[in-house]
Amino acid sequence: MNRPSEPSPAPFNSHELPPPTADGVDIVNPEIQSSNTPENLPPSGTSATQEAFKRLYIILLVIGLSIGVVAAIGVVNLLNRWGLTQPPPPVEETNS
Repeated sequence: MNRPSEPSPAPFNSHELPPPTADGVDIVNPEIQSSNTPENLPPSGTSATQEAFKRLYIILLVIGLSIGVVAAIGVVNLLNRWGLTQPPPPVEETNS
């Protein structure tokens, strides 16, 4: 029987751990590098998807704060227009 030179990968439900690696290099045999290391990631370690979600979060935060400021100014203007910010007139107590 012919044995393959590379052992087959462990099945997904296997409890075997992969060989120890450091930065994609096999510690036991440093000449073999891991082929599953993505090379198009930014140097900071964050992916493009994370950057896009971060940008979207900031945009939504700014939009929400802007709408909140406009709504607050509108409520204050309405309260002033309707006279709800002035103290009520004093009530005279009468003994009947």
